Amino acid sequence: MSEPRFAEEIDLSELIFTRFQPGDDLFGMIRRTLSDAGWKRCVVLSAIGSLVNVSFVDLKPGVEIPISKDKVNVVEIKGPFELLSLEGNVVPLVGDFADMKDGDPVLHFHAILGHEGGHITGGHMVKATVFTTMELLLAHIKESNVKKKQSLVTGLAEMRGDL
Repeated sequence: MSEPRFAEEIDLSELIFTRFQPGDDLFGMIRRTLSDAGWKRCVVLSAIGSLVNVSFVDLKPGVEIPISKDKVNVVEIKGPFELLSLEGNVVPLVGDFADMKDGDPVLHFHAILGHEGGHITGGHMVKATVFTTMELLLAHIKESNVKKKQSLVTGLAEMRGDL
């Protein structure tokens, strides 16, 4: 079983540079920033700052596809952490997935965090609170129809260009 592959040219000429404050919910503030700008899709170009109360989704050892909630762990770590890398995108959802409804933005971010002694932690970040500051450069994904839909193959919300 497979799903269609796609590739499309996009325009990233519209940018937002923003700063979030201590105590801000990172995911909530990104949703608000995009909503205020009228954007449905974006990509993170740059992010620096520090975070606390971070949650990652981690696949359990030996997991096979399709993925379901019982095949993942949620790892919660307190911090504070220095954000070393954040990458990802926001794309609207088609249908329902997890606790999201049709049309909701799917925030898909991966992060690397630095903590005491030079150790690092990273993965698929699903929750975080700003500790001191968060400076983000976001690019609007213009001229795109890409959406996310739950994949019958992987069980995850995957990008689709044919919806």
